[in-house]
Amino acid sequence: LGQQEAAYLVEERLRVLAHVDELKARVTELEQQLQDSRQEAEMERALLQGERRAELTQVEAELEMINQLHVKLSDVEKTIQREKEKKAEALELASKRYEDLEFRQLEHESGLEEEKEALSRQLLHDKAEYQRSVAKRKEKMAALEIQANQLGVQAAQDCERMAKDRTLALQNLHKERERLATLEKRYHNLTGGRSFPKSSSTMKEVSTYRALILLQAKDLSTVCSYQTPVTDLTAPPPPKLLWRKHSGFSCQALPVLSMRLPGLQTSDDSRIRPTDPKPRLEMETQHHWGALQGPHSQPNSPFSSLGAPMVHHSVLHHQAPPAGSPAYDTLSLESSDSVETSVSTGNNSACSPESGSGASGLAALRLEEMEKMLKEAQQEKARLLESREREVQVRRQLLEEERRRREEVEQRLQDETTHRQRLVEEEVKLREKHCSQARPMTRYLPIRKEEFDLRSHVESAGHCVDTCPYIIVMEKMCKGHLVKMGGKVKSWKKRWFVFDRLKRTFSYYVDKHETKLKGVIYFQAIEEVYYDHLRSATKSPNPSLTFCVKTHDRLYFMVAPSPEAMRIWMDVVVTGAEGYTQFMT
Repeated sequence: LGQQEAAYLVEERLRVLAHVDELKARVTELEQQLQDSRQEAEMERALLQGERRAELTQVEAELEMINQLHVKLSDVEKTIQREKEKKAEALELASKRYEDLEFRQLEHESGLEEEKEALSRQLLHDKAEYQRSVAKRKEKMAALEIQANQLGVQAAQDCERMAKDRTLALQNLHKERERLATLEKRYHNLTGGRSFPKSSSTMKEVSTYRALILLQAKDLSTVCSYQTPVTDLTAPPPPKLLWRKHSGFSCQALPVLSMRLPGLQTSDDSRIRPTDPKPRLEMETQHHWGALQGPHSQPNSPFSSLGAPMVHHSVLHHQAPPAGSPAYDTLSLESSDSVETSVSTGNNSACSPESGSGASGLAALRLEEMEKMLKEAQQEKARLLESREREVQVRRQLLEEERRRREEVEQRLQDETTHRQRLVEEEVKLREKHCSQARPMTRYLPIRKEEFDLRSHVESAGHCVDTCPYIIVMEKMCKGHLVKMGGKVKSWKKRWFVFDRLKRTFSYYVDKHETKLKGVIYFQAIEEVYYDHLRSATKSPNPSLTFCVKTHDRLYFMVAPSPEAMRIWMDVVVTGAEGYTQFMT
């Protein structure tokens, strides 16, 4: 019966060892997934931060461009104002050619107004474009920041989930380990002091357990070095420290590790290597089981709440075994003592008082080191929090100053726009009043004399007919091309106009052959001829060369090919404005 139970215990032990191997592989896989997710989250966050900085630089450049455009707008307005004042003074001094100078001055002012309005529209359009671009970039920055925060939260949730899975796997591993120890004791009692038969799985189980303890201690020491709460040691470390995980093993830390952690042995090439299994392994089995279960598995131990011994992170930053590889490639069952010491201790080394006191001293030393590391981590965290608070305060102040400057600039631009709009409205009102009182630009009265010479009259007004190729002026007629806006359909078409003083008509044809007549304006219907200073022509091809011919029933808009041709046409047509009778009253 005892042999059957022993065989059953051996089989049960093998099944437990297989389960332990599965749990170990699961823990290693979860550790690798946790590291990969942390690295990916940190990389995404760095990319988003770089893009955000680039967008911030573009925003600053565009804000500077808006300020430059505002200064340029002010300079243009001042320059135009000075030019208008100079022309006004020149107009007052030129009394001999008053009518001609008045026409030229008003035309020039209209051109300046057009240029001013064009520049103002362009600058305001550019300003609006830059403001829209700034708003879009700010929205993009906010979206990028929200995305970065969401990635951080998601990474933290994934890390927390993986940490919980790892903790659960470790708890199952501890339970199976305790069950294995119970089986060992029962087998020891049944067989009269004999231990389980030697097998490679025994070495693998113990060495993998030690590797798992080292990995857990390394992770917990990393967390403790950067997080002050002791109760939150199982939480994932900050994203900034993800790259330091498994970053390599310091060669100077190997002697310390070999003295403090049982089961490690160093060689001349500063690498951790396994020791060859010796026949004395059976004699030291109980000693190693006690060393493993002493400070790690006792419920009253100061490290039982942490799940693994705490050692300094400079000692434990070694290369983790890759997934799927056996952990006993880097660890052994031998203690840090020499081979001679292990042989001389014999089977009673595990039960001696010296070993118990050594374990207690080791636990006290580790506890002292852990407390020291926690204090250093608290100080470092306080310093980092203070530095971050100062940085946030400075950034908040800069943003507040930028917001105030932007509000001041927007207020000044709004005031300037309101002032300009008011000036434009007043100017338009003055022009409308002037139009209602007198003919806007008619400089001559209608002439009805039969012996009137039209060409001599135009030349006496200061025009050089020979140098204008767009118009033909004769003694009784004037011909040339003009672009006219249609009456019903507001489209602009080029027509051939003929001003005939013999027929007393102002006719226009399809082309210069004068075969297809399109319309006739009689002299008796022409009331006024003036320059289109109000820009009332719809979609004029050239507003600065547009003039108006007002009749009893219609207002004609015409565009001349050149400024000189426009002036000649206006002086010619006004001589036939027999519909203007206000001067008679």
